[in-house]
Amino acid sequence: MLYFFDTHTHIHRLRTYRGNLPDKLVQRAAMVGIRAILLASVDESDWEFLADYHPDYRVILIFSWGLHPYYVTEITQTQTRDLLARLRLRIERRPDRLRAIGETGLDFVRGPDRESRERQVEAFRAQLDLARATGLPLTIHCVSAFGPLLELLLERATPPSVMHAFSGSAEVARRLVRAGHLVSFAGNLSQPGARKVIEAARAVPLDHLLVESDAPDQTPLVRRPRANEPAFVVDVARLLAEVRGESLAEVADATRANACRVFRIDERTLACELPGDLGGDVDRLLALEPEAT
Repeated sequence: MLYFFDTHTHIHRLRTYRGNLPDKLVQRAAMVGIRAILLASVDESDWEFLADYHPDYRVILIFSWGLHPYYVTEITQTQTRDLLARLRLRIERRPDRLRAIGETGLDFVRGPDRESRERQVEAFRAQLDLARATGLPLTIHCVSAFGPLLELLLERATPPSVMHAFSGSAEVARRLVRAGHLVSFAGNLSQPGARKVIEAARAVPLDHLLVESDAPDQTPLVRRPRANEPAFVVDVARLLAEVRGESLAEVADATRANACRVFRIDERTLACELPGDLGGDVDRLLALEPEAT
């Protein structure tokens, strides 16, 4: 049995229209060897929910608190500053399962005008300062803004952090690694024409590599048109192994160890068999719809 760490998902946001589906997805993930999942917040509505979310299954669930650049573009500067102040107070209390700040970052496709970009930069800078003050890593989103993001990230020492669902170039990936950060890959690696992302995946050293689902978005090509879920991290890891010329076991072991290191989890707690593990029959479960489990 191989064991994996899904370093970024939003399945908790499915709670508003799919009942207890997140709990089912956690259970399915456990059955194929996912032993830890980071649930990333988008806005304030996630903060309290994630602190209280404890599905009845033996998977390590950690979470991040932050403000997503999408959300920042939808609110005023005053609202943004008020939420950032509240975020700082919450993070200073540091619940045990809080292991990162974010999802934060920059998205200049979503914020095409100068004012919305400036608001994103202000929010990202504030969350960078929080990471530097607390030592917590960031989970970072970036689309069409790698230049400005790198400038902000590198202007002062920042705790080793995670560039999630990486879509940049191999050179940007190398710069992130040189600064001590980790690079995470998701289902976008399987997109037709994903040559740039594949080159980046080959450029990242094994000890700085992570995998994630980013569920319910970014379903790997082999699972479409299904909605994405943490169990599909196995597909991402398989593709990474293929494009890098490594075994699935090497990718699983390295990405799990890297995630444990950056999120400060004792790796020994992850490599344990659970009731219901499928062993080598992973594809049988992945072929089933969640409602069938």
